[in-house]
Amino acid sequence: MAPGGRVSRQTTITGASTQASRLSDPSNSNNPTPNTDDSTRIRKGRGRTMRKGLEKMKKSIGRNMVIDIPVGKGRPVKAIPSAKLSNELGIIARNFLSLPNKWKELTRDDKDVALIRCHEKFEINWDEHYTKDRCEDILKNRSRQWRYKFKKLFESASPEEEARKIEVPELTPENWNRLCDMWANPEHKRRCEINKVNRTKLKSNHFMGSRAFVAARAEIGVKEHEGVEPNRIEFYKSTHTRVKKDGHLQRLRLTTTK
Repeated sequence: MAPGGRVSRQTTITGASTQASRLSDPSNSNNPTPNTDDSTRIRKGRGRTMRKGLEKMKKSIGRNMVIDIPVGKGRPVKAIPSAKLSNELGIIARNFLSLPNKWKELTRDDKDVALIRCHEKFEINWDEHYTKDRCEDILKNRSRQWRYKFKKLFESASPEEEARKIEVPELTPENWNRLCDMWANPEHKRRCEINKVNRTKLKSNHFMGSRAFVAARAEIGVKEHEGVEPNRIEFYKSTHTRVKKDGHLQRLRLTTTK
């Protein structure tokens, strides 16, 4: 690369790294010409979770983070432990589990090995069956999200024969072809179309992003209700409406039926 050039990187879903160098013209360094070609513009993505934040927290407190999942909640009520637990289980789903067509295809041993890896990073009481079951539910959810991303990769290639030739470093060829068989199945496509139609019937959506509702509800209770969690109506208002500067409520894709 010539002096003065800049390099931007982007990590693809398959783990490959792409880069592009932009050379600056010394004769026009004060007035660089912007690149308006969308086909050559590369945006830097967020990238994968690397556990760096979790390791820093471990060093600062001198031990693994404690994970407490109250009965009936399904997740830790504190935002940071909830996010770190979800991230760690996502890493395990990507790197240490085969990607099944259905979660029930995994053996009990496969699931237990994954949960043991999670236990190495946190202080979790596995004697509580509720805690263990809820962690397995999160692991199942992250595995499903990972499968959905690969499905988008499959759909981006055409015809089907070309999609099967895609090299996916995270999966074995056998695992990838098994998933391709499911996605190419006419019955699977029919169910997906039905699910798409059902999704369009959703009349409103929340703006909480990726935060778990359990943690968000506890946080709202601390900030706005003196430590008491809001009821369902109050929580719905907090997650689906915003107060504008003029004092009026702004509805987010919210409609009512008469």
